[in-house]
Amino acid sequence: MITFSNKKLILVMLFLFISTLNSKAVWANETAFNADELAQIKQQHMGKKWLMLLWSVDCPPCFKELKLLKNMSQKHENLAIVIVNIDEQVTAAERQQIINEYQLQSLQHFYFLDGQSDINRYVIDPDWYGELPRSYFVDATGKFYGKSGLVGEELLNKWLIYSNNKMLITQHNSRH
Repeated sequence: MITFSNKKLILVMLFLFISTLNSKAVWANETAFNADELAQIKQQHMGKKWLMLLWSVDCPPCFKELKLLKNMSQKHENLAIVIVNIDEQVTAAERQQIINEYQLQSLQHFYFLDGQSDINRYVIDPDWYGELPRSYFVDATGKFYGKSGLVGEELLNKWLIYSNNKMLITQHNSRH
């Protein structure tokens, strides 16, 4: 016999079940970064331009870039954007809260595992020492062009239009 309290319990359990399903769907998009993952990312996006941005919870300019990425991903649905959180001591819940706040769930997300920062920085770019914000503009051949400092919408729009990434990023770096 189903009583009122049993119905209430069933509803609560159904709510928890649905909440669990939803949270797994959101969390499934985040992966630990390493050399193998970077190789897969490169392979996945070979033949087209893509963007990789590195961010940290204690980097205020990085949040400006995350907001910009939200707008760019909405304007350019085919633009591949990969974001990598480089914090070792930040929990998945903290990262996820920020991703949700900036509505970036549809992008590829990666994070550095504890104790892997130095290795991962070297894997990404042996000449990068961890300064943020840091972005990589990747051309259709898979060549990386790194930029330190805040990326603005103007640079991203030019990058999307022009084919000579090296000249564009070099010119931009020399002005900043």
